[in-house]
Amino acid sequence: MSKEPPSTSDNPAQEGSEYVFRLDTRKLREIAERNGGGTGYAIARRAGISESSAYRILSGEAQPDLNSAMRIAEAYDIDLRTVIKRIPVEAAA
Repeated sequence: MSKEPPSTSDNPAQEGSEYVFRLDTRKLREIAERNGGGTGYAIARRAGISESSAYRILSGEAQPDLNSAMRIAEAYDIDLRTVIKRIPVEAAA
């Protein structure tokens, strides 16, 4: 794990607490809704991932693997960094 601070800092190179990356499902839904549908079904169809995976990702039950995350990003023509957030390890547990 990295020793960089959580995303609340403007300088990600500062030393600080450990963090993990998580998909920001709120941002993903907003982007998906602007592009024709923010449901798990619509995201699954557009990104080419399973519907159950899409629903688990949107509910926060699961995080996408890199392949699924890239498929989602490409399907909505977004930079993956725009829908990924840093969360302190303590908050992610």
